[in-house]
Amino acid sequence: MARRTNEQAQETREKILEGALNVFSEKGFSRATLSDIAKRIGMTRGAVYWHFKDKRELLVELIEAMNAKEKVLLAEKVPTLESLDDLLAQFLARIDYLETNKEFRKYIYFMSMQVEWATEKQIFNRLRDEQARNAPFMECNKALKLAQERGEIRPGVDLGQVFDSLVGMFTGIVRYYLYGMASAPLRPTIKMAMQAYIASIRA
Repeated sequence: MARRTNEQAQETREKILEGALNVFSEKGFSRATLSDIAKRIGMTRGAVYWHFKDKRELLVELIEAMNAKEKVLLAEKVPTLESLDDLLAQFLARIDYLETNKEFRKYIYFMSMQVEWATEKQIFNRLRDEQARNAPFMECNKALKLAQERGEIRPGVDLGQVFDSLVGMFTGIVRYYLYGMASAPLRPTIKMAMQAYIASIRA
């Protein structure tokens, strides 16, 4: 009975997270309320509060859940992440996921343009302190270190700068695309930019 109860609780949490993503992506984080989310999924506000003490906690768990889903998918698409070619393949797999998965696209749109990070420093700090080590992008650091050890990267190249450049380039192009300002398809644009940068650091 306890197992069934735990399963039901997990199903309820997943239902709340799904409702939260829909409401957050429509209203933005600051304007959405737990009452809005409860109404969307046909639950009482008290039931939502029983699972999540506030909206910030709900957002943190939503981010963790989406990161976990993305990590599993990327591992299926790119089983090894040990070289610069693997790194490029993983970035392209992210784009494929973004373009084919409606839920993930909605999540990226919300995170990129509808969370007021400047005023949500408590959430930002918690994510930075507790999740950075497990976030999908952090796997790129491991790949860069392995690529450097294998002699794929020119001597003297700062891996921190490379990581920031690759992630910044990727997220910037994706955001530009989500804003509706891009004049070319997303995947080939990302591929061309990443290939050019990776070529510039190869040994």
